[in-house]
Parts: sequence; structure tokens; C-alpha cells
Amino acid sequence: MLLVFDLDKTIVTDDYRLPKTIQEAIARAKLAGHVIAVLTGRGKAAALPYLDQLRLQGPYGVNNGALVIGSQGEILKRIRIPAIDVQQLVRFAELRKIEYCCMLDDILYVGNPDYEELQSEWIWTHDENRQVITLDPKISIEADKLIFGGVAASEQLGKEAAMRYPEYVVYEWSEEYVEVTGSNADKGSALELISCHLGFEQRDVIAFGDGVNDLTMLAWANHGIAVGPDADTKLVDLADEWIAAPEHNGVADWLELNLLN
Repeated sequence: MLLVFDLDKTIVTDDYRLPKTIQEAIARAKLAGHVIAVLTGRGKAAALPYLDQLRLQGPYGVNNGALVIGSQGEILKRIRIPAIDVQQLVRFAELRKIEYCCMLDDILYVGNPDYEELQSEWIWTHDENRQVITLDPKISIEADKLIFGGVAASEQLGKEAAMRYPEYVVYEWSEEYVEVTGSNADKGSALELISCHLGFEQRDVIAFGDGVNDLTMLAWANHGIAVGPDADTKLVDLADEWIAAPEHNGVADWLELNLLN
């Protein structure tokens, strides 16, 4: 089987730990002949510490599937939002006093890194191992992912992005937090690509996730498993099963019961 895991709130706890019990269960699944992949909304630099703990060179995808790495570390797909579109969306945000973050490789370009109300959101973009730089409006950059935060960010920026760029993927996490990735930069497309890369049929794929960005991944997999009490309600409705959070060894217990016992 191909076992595909989201990171945060799926196998990584709220305080950013990958529990030893989950590490060991995944390692045992690999020894039993199953293949492991990770698909996360984190950027590559922020995902690598966990990939190292899992001893996973590939395959994996980051930035919600905007970058997909193969089993030998090769790039299978890279999708970026063009600079002109980044510039227009950032300008729209600035005019409405919506804060933003442009993720490009290992750099986070932000409008105001000291904006107090968004400190938690900047943490959630996982700035570990990454450089945070104030965006110079004179510089034109592409983006692996755009993040917008602030009052009515979802209502204003989310709708604007969906209307102006219908081919892009828009994730409305809350009324004050929105992510945008390029065309086909989603976990479902990434999972299909990884499965073809490894030679797995759809019927042999199991996916674990918790967030709105995991919807396409669980929809594509033959068996989808929602994780944790905070799992997105649409994801829970879509999933075949709903298991405990990583703090309570949900994934480890499922692997033990269904694949390792």
C-alpha cells in the first residue's frame, strides 16, 4: 500500500512534535513493505526536519503540492504563481489593509513582519529554517504560495482571488486566514502524480489528513482518514474513517490495528 500523510495535526502535534510512537509505527509499516509519502502545506525547509525524522528522501510534496519531489529526490512538479499575479494580489491586499506573506523557496516575503495580530499566523506559515524579509514593492517575485490574514481576509481576498484567478487553488481556513496556490497546485493532483511515479493504482492508496487543504488528497485516495478533533468538517464528511489526534497516537494506533497486527 501507499500510505500518504499530512504533517501538522495529522502526525505532528500542536506543539510541533512528531511522537516517537508514530515514528516507530511508520517505520514498521515501511519494513512491512508499505511505501510512505508526505504531502504538507509547509514549505520545504520547514518540512525537512520531520522528513529527516521519518528518514524519507522522497516522495513528498510541500506548499500544498506546488512542489513535488520524487523517490530519489528529483523534482516531479513545481508550480509557481507568476510575478504579475503576485503583484496584483498583494496590491489588492495592501489597499484593504490585509496582511500577506509570499512564500518563495526558503524565504518568506511579508508586508509587515511586526504586525502583532498576525504573529500566530506567521508562526503557522512555519518560518523555522527560513528567512523572513519585508517585501520591497519595487521587486517582482513569483510565489510558491500566498498567505493573507486579517479582518475579512477570506471575504475580500478569498473572493477576489477566486474570481480573478479561477484556475488557482484558494484555501479559506477561516474568516481571517486564506492561502492561494497556482493552477493544479493541490494535494490531490500531487498524490495522483506520486502514485503514477511509484506505480501504484488508486485502489492501493490510503491518505491521512485534517485540513481543508487535504480534501482533494482524501478524495483521490481509495481510503481517506480524517485525523483529530479539529479536522475540517467537510473532510470528516468525506473521509472513510475519523481517528484520534497525534497527541493520542491516532495514526500509530490505526497502523497497528489495520496493517501491522
